[in-house]
Amino acid sequence: MQRWPWLGVCSFLGLPLGGLAGYLVRLATDSPTVGVGTSGATAIGVLGAAAIGLIATVGSRVRQERWPWLGVVGAVLSAAPLALFIVAMMFHR
Repeated sequence: MQRWPWLGVCSFLGLPLGGLAGYLVRLATDSPTVGVGTSGATAIGVLGAAAIGLIATVGSRVRQERWPWLGVVGAVLSAAPLALFIVAMMFHR
């Protein structure tokens, strides 16, 4: 019996939750919103987004949810900011 894709849908929550994590770290460290000191907060946000997407996708596969592609697409979209962050760090200076 296949289950409804609740965790597959939750894999799309990586982007807003990762952004919220980065924002909270930025607030907690009193760093400016742009400029020096934001790369650490950004790194926390993009890693959080990728981790949430990945964990939800693995959970959906373990539960054998219906429409497995939904979790995979959510994980890819949640990991996209991490890929952009890595490329930006490689070409920075």
